[in-house]
Amino acid sequence: KMSDIDLSDKRRAHVIKWVKNFYSEYKTNEHLKGCYLHGSFGSGKSYILAALINELAKMGAKCVIIYYPLMLSILKESFNDDFDIKMNSIRTADVLLIDDIGAETVTGWSRDEILGTILQYRMDQNIPTFFTSNLTIDELKVHLSNTKNTVDFVKSERIIERVRQLTEDLELISENKRK
Repeated sequence: KMSDIDLSDKRRAHVIKWVKNFYSEYKTNEHLKGCYLHGSFGSGKSYILAALINELAKMGAKCVIIYYPLMLSILKESFNDDFDIKMNSIRTADVLLIDDIGAETVTGWSRDEILGTILQYRMDQNIPTFFTSNLTIDELKVHLSNTKNTVDFVKSERIIERVRQLTEDLELISENKRK
């Protein structure tokens, strides 16, 4: 719950304020920009956004939280079974949190066919999308450009432009809460 978020670290105040504003505005406008929340390990990025998304789900929003590296594995394994069903539920969720983007091994398939497809749909439909990462957007651009055999900044930039269209860029540097 949002009420469970630790307010004692003042370095988190701007993010918490943004989350509260999003929650208030979402009640009357379901087509808001999400955020790309990046910063230090264990600072509470995922916790804060998951709390927001849990509250939105209580309001009736169809919400999906995915740990991005695991989602890629699950989609790869389900390719012949229920791939389309899983992709559609991710792509069309009222609110989507892609957690820990930048922690995955990049392939052309994961970047272009999976992430690109999801983001294009969400951008076209103007659906709130959230990301957490330890990488800044510029660092994510470099990360996404490097696949096993190639470096492709054009394809990476296509993804980054969609991330920028969908989100506001927020940084959270705080103490590691996992210690």
